[in-house]
Amino acid sequence: MKKLILTLIILTSLSVSAQKRTKIFYEDIVECFYSNKATESISIYNNPNENKIAELSALTKPHCWYKFAISESKDNWLKIENIIVLPACEDNELNSDIGKYKGKWIKAKNLKINIGHSGETKVGCLKDKTDKGFAESGYRFYSKPATNSEIEFCVEGYVKSELIEINGTWAKLKIENNGKEYIGWLERKYQCAYPWTTCPVYD
Repeated sequence: MKKLILTLIILTSLSVSAQKRTKIFYEDIVECFYSNKATESISIYNNPNENKIAELSALTKPHCWYKFAISESKDNWLKIENIIVLPACEDNELNSDIGKYKGKWIKAKNLKINIGHSGETKVGCLKDKTDKGFAESGYRFYSKPATNSEIEFCVEGYVKSELIEINGTWAKLKIENNGKEYIGWLERKYQCAYPWTTCPVYD
């Protein structure tokens, strides 16, 4: 009987731990990751351009990324909801308190969001920008953070974008493809902040 009770306690604690772990992934907030190609550190400020309070070194171990949840943006600055290091580097000190820098600010630089899962990247796949029948296929990028605004362009296949700003759960992204730069707003359900895996599409 004692063994059974002990087993139940262990299983319950593991379940609670797993539930807490999954709460670091949000479908109702913009998430992004810091590019593993960037070599500079990440400066954290109390307010935009005011009082730097911390600096995060670029991660060098394989399969380790800073994943940020972002709650607000202002003039090329992003407000932090939380930070975690994933999927490796579980022992990183940030993982013991992912909300340590909640409410603090970072510059919108080298922060990435992936789009799509596979296939050759094609940008600009609209039949007609004036036709609200819109795109042949792919992910639609809008001129404003609303689906009733004009379609700027669409993307087929896989592409990595840079986060510029947010509005609610919408992300304004910059994509560079074949020497051209594209900027537009993307719905949350198509944003992927995890370069080590694919992401679900939230309906």
